[in-house]
Amino acid sequence: MSIDQQQLQQGFDQFIAAAQELERGYAQLKSRVAQVDLELQATNEALQRSLQEREAIFAALPIGLAAVRVDGTVSCCNREGERLCAAARAAGIDLPRRLAGEVAFGSVLVRVRRVEMPDGELVLLEDRSRVQELEREVHRLDRLAGLSELALGIAHEIKNPLNGVTGFAALLERSESPDAMRRFAGKIVQGVRQVDEIVRSLLGFARPQRGAARVAAVADIVAEAARDAALPAARIELVGRGDTIVDADVLSRVVVNLLRNAVEASPTVHVRVEANVRAGRLELVVQDDGPGVPPHLGSGVFAPFVSTKERGTGLGLPLAARVLSFLGGDLELQNPGEPGARFRVRMPLAERAVLAAEATA
Repeated sequence: MSIDQQQLQQGFDQFIAAAQELERGYAQLKSRVAQVDLELQATNEALQRSLQEREAIFAALPIGLAAVRVDGTVSCCNREGERLCAAARAAGIDLPRRLAGEVAFGSVLVRVRRVEMPDGELVLLEDRSRVQELEREVHRLDRLAGLSELALGIAHEIKNPLNGVTGFAALLERSESPDAMRRFAGKIVQGVRQVDEIVRSLLGFARPQRGAARVAAVADIVAEAARDAALPAARIELVGRGDTIVDADVLSRVVVNLLRNAVEASPTVHVRVEANVRAGRLELVVQDDGPGVPPHLGSGVFAPFVSTKERGTGLGLPLAARVLSFLGGDLELQNPGEPGARFRVRMPLAERAVLAAEATA
């Protein structure tokens, strides 16, 4: 069979066209491969830089990090982790294998935390030694600041009566009149008594004394406190559980202080005392119709040497709160800045009252 010359030429032409098309495709593919190689190279370089940055961050972290496999072996650890693990190994402790919590060895305190991962755990090791030192230092500075404030308060409170004593002593030395001498001597005695009262209050604030407990009914304690505070019986009202038996010495000391403050704030003050028993504790609310506690004081009235009275020591309320705290109770100002100061006293019942409540339950 003969092949037409024209058909043969057309076949060659198609073959050449296909070969050229393949060549162009190969050239494009080669160019694309080169481009992909460049992109992969750039991506690998970026990934390498990112890994290096992460490793640098990982190594520089102030918290120790250790990756622990399921079999307990450590796959990687940063510098801080290596330091803490080495120090712990010297003390015979394998930190990465320890449970979570604080581990102490020598002068080092390490907090161990664990985070689960698919192939094991990430163990976080935090060196708390420096933080512990700083906490101790802050506590020491706070105590020094408190002592400094206390010393300044003591000096201020004692200085006034001592100045009076010094002045009247100088007048007494120059005076020749027996009446004037007696008057000056009386002023000196008064000043010394003020100093003695401040010192005794300070001793009571620092070391509350508890002797044999004297128990009494709330009504009797409030009546006794009213007499001591020079508050007429007609100007005090008691409502609620006045028959409740409590520690008489402690409650009397607290209520006398509250009533005296009310009388000194307003000589014609009326006081309402409400007594309740909740959860085995006495809750006593003492409210007067006086001017109240200034808003800028608030709970600061329980700080030593804070007083609005010209001759006040500022130790009455702090001492009352301190004594209640010693007994397991508390004292709270409920309405600072409002007319009519309202204080809430909470304290445990006396053993007799507890037994009576249990017997009637």
